[in-house]
Amino acid sequence: MKQKFLNSLIILTAATIWLSSCSSKGNTEAAPIEVTKTEEADIVGLSEDQFKTVDIQYGVVEEKKLSSVIKATGVLDVPPQQLLTVSSPYGGTLKNTDLLQGKPVVKGEVIAVLENPEFIQLQQDYLDYKSQLIYLKEELERQQELAKENVNAKKTLQKASSEYNSMTARVQGLKAKLGLININPEKINPENISGRANIYAPISGYVTKVLVNIGKFVNANQELFEIVDTRHLHAELIIFEKDVPKLKIGQKIRFY
Repeated sequence: MKQKFLNSLIILTAATIWLSSCSSKGNTEAAPIEVTKTEEADIVGLSEDQFKTVDIQYGVVEEKKLSSVIKATGVLDVPPQQLLTVSSPYGGTLKNTDLLQGKPVVKGEVIAVLENPEFIQLQQDYLDYKSQLIYLKEELERQQELAKENVNAKKTLQKASSEYNSMTARVQGLKAKLGLININPEKINPENISGRANIYAPISGYVTKVLVNIGKFVNANQELFEIVDTRHLHAELIIFEKDVPKLKIGQKIRFY
């Protein structure tokens, strides 16, 4: 009986030691592992109030095109009134110009000088006709006074009036011709007659074409220079019909 009790005690003690060993081993394996969390720079935390303030909403995951590029071809252009071709209504030899492509010019500045003997003849004729006009005007006034006293014939008065009107038309015509070559008729006198005429810039802008050189003879209305006012420069692009719905006012454009 005593021997049986002793055996039972030994078994119970061994079981207790075994359970204690298993419990110790189990506690060692189940011990929590410390994890160090690393905060990334591109992660932002929001509280529930902030989440509601910015009105963030969840959506279904789907494929979307976040950005796109529309490629197009085109040209740089300006309105017709901002692109001018410079020419002269009279031909002549180019005596002076310092224009180069890309050079800026200001409206009214001298950009070239033409020389032509015909310019001399125009000024001579103007001075001659102007002198005759003064005489014809005085003659007409004299005939009008005589007509009031019935001294002269009506035919004589009509002739004086006709000659005066004809000469007036010639003088005005020469004024217009001189204006075309930028010669002021009011400043012409026998001492300053010249065979040269200035060409002035019709607009402010940049020179895009130079088609003549000093010493070259140019014909009437021949293209000499081209000037562009770049303040109204714009790009004209050709867009495919399928891309038109993608265009909106205010979109940025990169061109080269």
